[in-house]
Amino acid sequence: GEGLRRRARDSAVPGFRMADKDHEAALAELLGEVGPLDDKKAGGDAGNRSSNGVHTAEDDVSVERELNLGPLDITSERDNDVFAALEEGGLDLDLVKYADHDVVRSVMENSDATDLKRRAKAVEDKLQSVEMESIKDYVAESDNLLELHAQIQSCDGILGDMESLLSGFKTELGKISTEIRSLQDQSQSMGIKLRNRKAAERGLSEFVNSITLPPDLVRTIAEEDVSERYLSALADLDRRLKSVEANPSASASKSAEDVVPELERLKATACAKSREFMMARFYSLRKPKTNVQILQQNSIMPYKYLVTFLANHAPAILTEVRACYVDTMSKVLRQAIHGYVSSLRSLQQDIASRTDLLGAEENAASGAGSFFAQFGGAKSAAALKNRSSVFSLGSRAAVLGNLETTPPLIVHQVQSQGLKVPHEALFRSSHKLVMDTATFEYLFCVEFWQQDRTIFNDVFAPTIATMEENLQLGLAHGGASNVFGGNFDAIGLLLMILINREHRVVMSKRKVPCLDHYLDGVNMTLWPKFKEVFDAHLQSVLTANVNTMFKDDVRAHYVARRYAEFAASMIALGGGGSMANGESDGFIGDGQLESNLERLRFAVHALLLKVAKMFPGKKRGTVFLFNNFDTICAVVREARPIFLKYDENGGGQTFSNETFKFFDEQLAAQSDAFVEEELADHFGPLIEFVKSAETLQKGAEGEEGQAPSLQQATQLMRDFADRWKGAIERIHAEVIKNFGNLQRGMDVLQRTLSQLLVYYTRFTGPDGVLAQMGPDGAALCKDAVTNPAFMYEIKRHSQSRIN
Repeated sequence: GEGLRRRARDSAVPGFRMADKDHEAALAELLGEVGPLDDKKAGGDAGNRSSNGVHTAEDDVSVERELNLGPLDITSERDNDVFAALEEGGLDLDLVKYADHDVVRSVMENSDATDLKRRAKAVEDKLQSVEMESIKDYVAESDNLLELHAQIQSCDGILGDMESLLSGFKTELGKISTEIRSLQDQSQSMGIKLRNRKAAERGLSEFVNSITLPPDLVRTIAEEDVSERYLSALADLDRRLKSVEANPSASASKSAEDVVPELERLKATACAKSREFMMARFYSLRKPKTNVQILQQNSIMPYKYLVTFLANHAPAILTEVRACYVDTMSKVLRQAIHGYVSSLRSLQQDIASRTDLLGAEENAASGAGSFFAQFGGAKSAAALKNRSSVFSLGSRAAVLGNLETTPPLIVHQVQSQGLKVPHEALFRSSHKLVMDTATFEYLFCVEFWQQDRTIFNDVFAPTIATMEENLQLGLAHGGASNVFGGNFDAIGLLLMILINREHRVVMSKRKVPCLDHYLDGVNMTLWPKFKEVFDAHLQSVLTANVNTMFKDDVRAHYVARRYAEFAASMIALGGGGSMANGESDGFIGDGQLESNLERLRFAVHALLLKVAKMFPGKKRGTVFLFNNFDTICAVVREARPIFLKYDENGGGQTFSNETFKFFDEQLAAQSDAFVEEELADHFGPLIEFVKSAETLQKGAEGEEGQAPSLQQATQLMRDFADRWKGAIERIHAEVIKNFGNLQRGMDVLQRTLSQLLVYYTRFTGPDGVLAQMGPDGAALCKDAVTNPAFMYEIKRHSQSRIN
């Protein structure tokens, strides 16, 4: 190995070293090819080095990683490059260079010279073989290489031509870009000039148009009558006048000195002709039997531009024209409304008088204190009794239906049918006419008089005053002959309040606020009057003379009948109850009506109690109260506010009838009282014996008395067995006699007999009084009336009817 190294150093050229990376890589691969040694020897050497601390397996791994040694394939193209690199630098020189490398030293030390030479020879032969094969490959591909070389030269030529062409394009585009920028500058300059010339043209055109007067314009305004063509000429004249006034330079021009005086004369002519035309149209509204609204819409409204022209150029003339319109329309509308209201007097139906109060005596209407006799009315109070009850609503609520679409009454049609109409219907009809008239007039004034809403107030003020005067007279004490009379008709007044409320809703839907103040005033007038009439009804009940109105008759009193109808009417119109959530219904009056009905309810109840005490027997007073309370409940049971909303399935707002609840409770109490009193009349000793015996048997504290006697019990048993059927017959006959409502009477009879069975069971039952008296008392129970016998009699009498 040492000799080989010397040989390699001797044959090496001084100063020659393979410094390039390709040579180093080729040598690393060659060392990898010859690097693997005999396994045993390599293992022994590795063990020796490891034990001597000279070389370890980890050192081999680090060397391999540094030199990147790996298996070499001599047949690959990569090996050709390796051998070429080795041959270029000389193998001997490399061996000398890497003689101290562990791999090279291992090879030198463990291989003999012959094997090493043989291997070197094989490597050199293989390198020569690979070199020859490589040369053959290059020779075989020489034609292709020549052809490729020719193609590359051709491509170079084409690319050169393209480069020249694109250079020419670039030069041309630069020239075009310069021309475009120049054209843009010229275009902007021309656009500015065009806008300036157009602005100058407009100014000059406006000036020329405003400072000149076409002959057709002068002829139309000076000679023609007012028409659509005339209105167009006025608009043209208005434009020219405004243009001259708004342009100081035009006013100061020489041409204006000649034209402006002519414009002023033409304006004066137009204003005079407009005034004359409008005054003539307004005076035409004063003709009798003129349909004012049609004339306003067809003959006046198309010329509303005259108002605009006068407002711009002749305010004084416009004031004069406005005053003429206000004077004309205020008189026309007042006369029309007043005439219609006066004609309605022939249709009025008088409903109530001073004597038609809840607490008034039945025969008071024919007395000398009658309202119409007192004021000289043509109709007697007795004639009022030939109509339906003054306390019943009846069909009068129909006046509240379709208030917006129902037209006012046509007087001569109603007169031809011979009908009379209550005051609330006249109130609705007259106010419907006022609403429709006011709506049309308000919209006309707003549109015709350039949104001037004050002119409507001037026009309609006399009409409003007339309506307020009629309303005040109608609600006065002597106003029964007035259209808005009915000063003692509480139902009519409440209907008027509801009609007025709905009229406010209608005007709100129309978005016409012109009558808001008037309708609020009507409401403020009607409510105090209604309160006055309601208080009169209440006072008549509180101050009623019980002695004069008492009759020994247990049937329903006329005060109860009046009150039932009156309360049902009030509930239907205004509420008088509470909703499902416990709050007041609040339909009208913010709870005032409910409070008044409560006061009246207590007053009527107190009056009926006073009358009941005047009956000779307590039981007759109980029957009297029962019949009166039953009558009231029967009438008010189904009373519900007509303004409650319901859906198709019967649902919707729920209502609690406080009046019915109150009198229904009183009715139940009187029913219980009658049962006890009736049984006490027929079976008093038996009931008293049962109650006293139960008290003693229970040993109640503070109770003293004689113990129940067996002899007394035996006597009561015999007495009951002898006459219980007859007593039931007498009870049945008395119920039929005293109770006007047969169904209610049968209910009371059934309750009476059922209570009798309860007492008898407490007397003879298994846990009754007799059973608690010992064997002798229990023996008496054997002869007691059986329950089936009792039930048979109860069923038989409860199902019976009057023949």
